[in-house]
Amino acid sequence: MIQQADVVAQTIPATPVQKNIQSPEVDKFGAVTFRFLAPNAKKVMLIMDDAKPRKMSIDTAGVWSYLETFAPDVYRYSFVVDGNNMPDPNNPYIKPLFKRALGQSLVHVPGPSTLSWEVNDVPHGVLSQHFFRSAIIGDQRDMRVYTPPGYDPKRPEPYPVLYLFHGITDETSAWVTAGRENIIMDNLIAQGKAKPMIIVNTLGYGAPEMFDPGSGVRNKQSYEKNERLFVAATLKEVIPMVEGFYNVGKTKKYRAVAGLSMGGGQSLDIGLNHPDVFDYVGGFSPAVILLDPDYAKAFPKLDESINQKLKLIWIAIGRDDYLTPSVRKYIEWLKTKNISFEYKESDGVHSYQVWRRYLSEFTPLLFK
Repeated sequence: MIQQADVVAQTIPATPVQKNIQSPEVDKFGAVTFRFLAPNAKKVMLIMDDAKPRKMSIDTAGVWSYLETFAPDVYRYSFVVDGNNMPDPNNPYIKPLFKRALGQSLVHVPGPSTLSWEVNDVPHGVLSQHFFRSAIIGDQRDMRVYTPPGYDPKRPEPYPVLYLFHGITDETSAWVTAGRENIIMDNLIAQGKAKPMIIVNTLGYGAPEMFDPGSGVRNKQSYEKNERLFVAATLKEVIPMVEGFYNVGKTKKYRAVAGLSMGGGQSLDIGLNHPDVFDYVGGFSPAVILLDPDYAKAFPKLDESINQKLKLIWIAIGRDDYLTPSVRKYIEWLKTKNISFEYKESDGVHSYQVWRRYLSEFTPLLFK
């Protein structure tokens, strides 16, 4: 089943200038009206995180609209105009896609201040972007870094680091734009629920050519290369770079790794195969299907001895996520290896609605 996270924008015909169109419009009760001006279109659909097409209706002015009430949260959406997928041209709030001009629109339905992703009057951390050349992968790329409120580069006690990976089709800003990681961490730190930590979002592609428009090839070999080079670059380039730039600990007790979807599979790969590097490992809706289907080959040295090497293995997924069957299979395999881990299934699909909550639950468990 096609998921909203995997929808790739296509080239679309020219559309009329969107004059005086407010979209999305959110009222105080959570009712959201989406609008799109296309008087010559034959069919316009709204696609959201659950991937269920919502039929929009047109008025006499050629404006298509759809109204629905949503619970407080942040939602991804796009329009499908006569078969062509595109973001909302009237909404500047967007999650970019890797190597694509068009991204996914976001709509925020405000909620109470107790929700971890709502902006509160608390001290705020700083977001930075670093550009560098990866000699291992052979390209110019970036990484994003969150430093907590009051970050002190000369603090005697170094800061711990969470390496947090994005999903397939995303780029390094996804955990900020859609995941709201900085807002979540600001709130948790202010509440004393999470330790002040640095978060690093690095580009998750060891084979970025897979995503070249019109020529990218995705097959077993390219996915294997993508994983192998990504892990190597993270261990040999990203971590040393972070430890050179920032006042962070340089032993495993100061390092955690986690990710969502593709990044969740990558975090399990790098974390469980390198317990000498990390103490904490998290997988949010992990795409273990992108690893070797023979888990004994994907995790050749994994046995119950890892229970003494890692402080936490934490895996979670939504019950209606299309990856849930594969994750359940992986969980059963871990049990046969006598691996200690925490596992939960929550309500939800393959979406940031579950991943924001997982980040809010996972980070307070770290660096205790």
